[in-house]
Amino acid sequence: MRRFDVNLSQALTNKWILGSAISLFSVLLAFILGFTTAFENLELKSYDLRFDLRGPSPPEGIAALDIVIVDIDDQSFFDLPSRWPFPRTYYAKLVDNLTRAGARLILFDIIFSEPTLSNPAEDQALATASRRSGRVVFAGKKAFDLAYGGTLNTYIVKPIKPLLQSGPWGIVNIEEDIDGFVRRYLLYENWEGASYLPLALHAWRHLTHEEAASPDKKNGVVQLPSRAELPRFTNSSFLINFRGPARTFPTYSLSSVLDDRDFQLAVAELDTNYFDNVFLPNEVFKDKIVFVGASAEELQDVKFTPFYGEGEGRRKLPGVEVHANALSTLLLGDSIKRTPFWVDLLVLLLAAFVTMVLVLQTRTLTGLVLVALELMILLGVAVFFFIKLLTWAPVIAPTLAIVLSYIGNNAQIIIAERRERWRTKRVFQQYVSESIVNSILASGAMPKFGGEKRQLTVLFSDIRGFTTYCEKHSPETVVQRLNEYLTEMTEIIKQRQGTLDKYVGDEIMAVYGAPYHYPNHAEKACETAVEMIDRLREMQKRWSANAQDYFQIGVGINTGHMIVGNMGSQQLFDYTVIGDEVNLGARLEGANKEYWTSIIVSESTYEQVKERAHVRELDLVRVKGKKRPVKIFELRSMEPLPAIEEDLIIQIYTQGLELYKQREWTRALQQFKRVLRYFPSDGPSRVYVTRCFNFIESPPPENWDGVYEFKTK
Repeated sequence: MRRFDVNLSQALTNKWILGSAISLFSVLLAFILGFTTAFENLELKSYDLRFDLRGPSPPEGIAALDIVIVDIDDQSFFDLPSRWPFPRTYYAKLVDNLTRAGARLILFDIIFSEPTLSNPAEDQALATASRRSGRVVFAGKKAFDLAYGGTLNTYIVKPIKPLLQSGPWGIVNIEEDIDGFVRRYLLYENWEGASYLPLALHAWRHLTHEEAASPDKKNGVVQLPSRAELPRFTNSSFLINFRGPARTFPTYSLSSVLDDRDFQLAVAELDTNYFDNVFLPNEVFKDKIVFVGASAEELQDVKFTPFYGEGEGRRKLPGVEVHANALSTLLLGDSIKRTPFWVDLLVLLLAAFVTMVLVLQTRTLTGLVLVALELMILLGVAVFFFIKLLTWAPVIAPTLAIVLSYIGNNAQIIIAERRERWRTKRVFQQYVSESIVNSILASGAMPKFGGEKRQLTVLFSDIRGFTTYCEKHSPETVVQRLNEYLTEMTEIIKQRQGTLDKYVGDEIMAVYGAPYHYPNHAEKACETAVEMIDRLREMQKRWSANAQDYFQIGVGINTGHMIVGNMGSQQLFDYTVIGDEVNLGARLEGANKEYWTSIIVSESTYEQVKERAHVRELDLVRVKGKKRPVKIFELRSMEPLPAIEEDLIIQIYTQGLELYKQREWTRALQQFKRVLRYFPSDGPSRVYVTRCFNFIESPPPENWDGVYEFKTK
């Protein structure tokens, strides 16, 4: 059998080294892909999903924030007598009513950047109401215009001058992520060396009566007026902790707040003086922070947020509620934090390398289940961090690392298995038939290092008088004749599903039932032996026709429990069989010389093939090195014999053998001579004729047990 030079420890190390390289590459690729638009979008959607899993804040928590919305909604368009844009006297009336109702702060998400040309008194009325109130914050924005030639102009849009003189203002720009969703809020907006605060931070400024500190760009946090620290998502923004979908905060229609005794709605039947009769007595706006803005779709101030699709239908969030959510985040100090870079990198490495261990240490299905469990744990931990620790831990990049590591390490296993299958096929096809090789590969029962005990059948074949044959012929002739003989015999072994174990000079050793086990291995070995003799006779006829010498062979077959496997050192080994039963098979091959036979099988082999095999008992022998006697048989054929051969070689010979065992030497001698009369070259009959004459002349002792002991191997 061909020897393999294998270093197991190096092969094992290579598996882990290659797996580590694959895992590191998976981490690098996942890290890079995480910055692409497609996967960045997926991460953003996973962030939104966490809000869905957490759900909206409870109503009592929202009420405790004292934030309410005055909404320019469809009802306002229907109720109010004037068309959009509404007269600024409406907003002056709104400020007066909210002030009268005890509102703590009034913040407009409506930009009054152009004067009312038709009636400038309206602007003055709003400015006067604002000064009277002393708690109004107006809106401005940072605007962008594309000028001629593709130049982008940037400028600050402020409220009109009377409003600037009446109170503070803040920018209302809302930044969107690459998918058009709003998740963060500005901390400041820089332009021409000045920093402008957004509406929600202006609320902080007024609520705390302190100046907002300059943004701290060094350590990732911004110091708020109340000295609370707010983690930054980018240099100029923080993540909003959204409380829920649209109308999570208490929301009241603009028309209902304007509807007092001095204001007439468009439809008289709807004019119920709602503000005076409901809002004032119930102190709806007392000590409340009131945001004024629009939810009507036609005004185009509605946004996609993480809670889009939550609740009934799929409703966008009005821009004014984005500011309200931002202020609630500032009030509670519960902004969503982003995990540090080193934590993200550590998670990527752990995800990839844990996957590698699971893949390389388990079977395919088990590994798949464990990797799926790993993914579930990753997602579960991310959701826990979000809900309980207010931390956004990325999941898409680690998931990518897991998937890439899983695919890469499985590919490594598949490639290694295919390489091993190819190597096994290439090596074993020289010794066994292609069908056996395919059966080995299909079963996955690859030859093992070390050994295992199986019931197998071993066949030994040897050329009779080969030394003399070599002395009579030239080396070239001997090699050519031996190669021709071995080629023919090996082909038969492979056709009968045998495994060629080795050549030892002119001797052939073959194993049946390994490396792929099949139950009828003894039968296959006997078929091989009979066909070997038949093929040798064909070769002898061919050689004789060319006036060439030829030789005879002997075959020994034994069935029993043997140790089979790759044996030797880890550096050099053979796939072979060893054990007492193997040695017995070799002794039986040599026994053919004693009986002038071609094929001898042991009793254990005979028991396996007696339904088909045509045999005759040869003897009860004790081979050299063995104490227990063994009954041996000559295999004549695996097919029915001619009638005369069945009568004489089998029946008459067997009668003679039974008489021999009964010490009736003369009667036994008669039976053996009958056989020799028709088959004068029958070796076993000639052997027993000689023994009978010897025992007639010199009888054995009374305790004679009929065992013949071989003196040589």
